[in-house]
Amino acid sequence: MATTPGLYLKWRAFRELVGMPMPEAEIAFRLFGETKLESSAPKFSKLLYGDYGFSLDTATELAEIVNKRLDVSLRARGLPGLAEPLAPSEFTLPLYDFIRRIQSAARIEDGETLDRAQDALLGDLAPGVNPQGTVRLVIEKFAADRSFDGFLPSGGDGPVVFEAGRHKGRIAVQGIDREPAMAYTLLARDTRPIGHRCWELSWAETILWLPSPSRPRLVEGKLLLMPEAAPVQPKPGRFLATTALLWDTDSRRLLDPRGADAEPGALDEEETARFLTNLRRLQRRNAGAVTVSSAEYIVTV
Repeated sequence: MATTPGLYLKWRAFRELVGMPMPEAEIAFRLFGETKLESSAPKFSKLLYGDYGFSLDTATELAEIVNKRLDVSLRARGLPGLAEPLAPSEFTLPLYDFIRRIQSAARIEDGETLDRAQDALLGDLAPGVNPQGTVRLVIEKFAADRSFDGFLPSGGDGPVVFEAGRHKGRIAVQGIDREPAMAYTLLARDTRPIGHRCWELSWAETILWLPSPSRPRLVEGKLLLMPEAAPVQPKPGRFLATTALLWDTDSRRLLDPRGADAEPGALDEEETARFLTNLRRLQRRNAGAVTVSSAEYIVTV
């Protein structure tokens, strides 16, 4: 099998929904069979983040571990055992399909458990909150006759609330005094305000990108990620906006999974998963190369 850059998101969802008492070092040892338990762990991490090839043997062994845990979880709750075991090939399902498969197999209906999984997923898909920093991502609100049509599918007392059809909005960055080489901006939509977890909708309805990379301009002390305010789309929910400001062009090859010469656009699911992994790694290796910030807003209809 090929690498699976989004496996870490699937594994996180599985752990939040079902739990996994087996230590990851032990799981890694079962998958890779190194002579020492500790030497297998890095391979498992590389597998989860798409750096290590996912062979059929590895997928079969991991499916066996997952299926055993699903069966134990079901029986512990007084339910019949696992009826439809997970197949090795299902680790390559799209993220939301995989989560729905796990939820169905485990018969998870508890709202607290589902919310925990939703919160964990949003934490991975919307990184960058830095309340101690001076750089802030801000959501600006305008009346419709004076706001977010530019997104593509793939402070205060609380978040700004927009009403579709009445308001316009704009995303900007405050607290910087120079223009970055480029910016990457995405939205993660929390659909619980409309009665759904994100995996009950499509990826394109919950993860949206401003065509990236963009090259924003500094205007009157604000870095405008959108050249002008645009109408808010009639998609209700809570939105978590994240922007990554890249300060030198050379770092793009370490960040953008499409390559250093890709045209601005929306990243697909696998590219988004790899981008977020690359972003965290770049922050660890060279914190000065990128500035990441997040903000949130709410849309009602």
